Amino acid sequence: MKYSLFVIGALFISTLSLCGCNKAADNRPKRVPVTVTVTYRGAPVEGATVTFHPANPDGKPAFGRTDAQGRASLTTFDPNDGALPGDYVVTVVKMVGSEQSLQTPSTEIGAMPANPVQGGAPPLQNTGARHLLPAKYADPNSSGLRATVNPSGENDFKFDLQD
Repeated sequence: MKYSLFVIGALFISTLSLCGCNKAADNRPKRVPVTVTVTYRGAPVEGATVTFHPANPDGKPAFGRTDAQGRASLTTFDPNDGALPGDYVVTVVKMVGSEQSLQTPSTEIGAMPANPVQGGAPPLQNTGARHLLPAKYADPNSSGLRATVNPSGENDFKFDLQD
């Protein structure tokens, strides 16, 4: 009897440990690490959004935000998981101001303030957002920036933006 309980207990613990260690399979396309460095007039650009737009219609875009050194690691699905191998058109955007903002600030975090006139959400207003980099870099049709992400090896891209 003691032997049977021992075997059953050992099998139970083994089964639990095997079940707990299995990760769900990642059926998403393979990504590779990609880093970019963005400079404008030779100086690092902080706070720019860099987007890799796939040339392949079945591809997935990847993006990142530059740090104080102008560097960013790209994300496709999960933070900093890289990009799919392939060819990309690259855009770089840094703007000041917000395209739209609420006219009346909210008094509670996450709450939308009511518009006292209509009883609904407040109207949106344009606050005059403007590009801090040449606007051509914000459009995939005019940026002129290209990148090929290789399935192996280093994928570290440098973009020196000019006027």
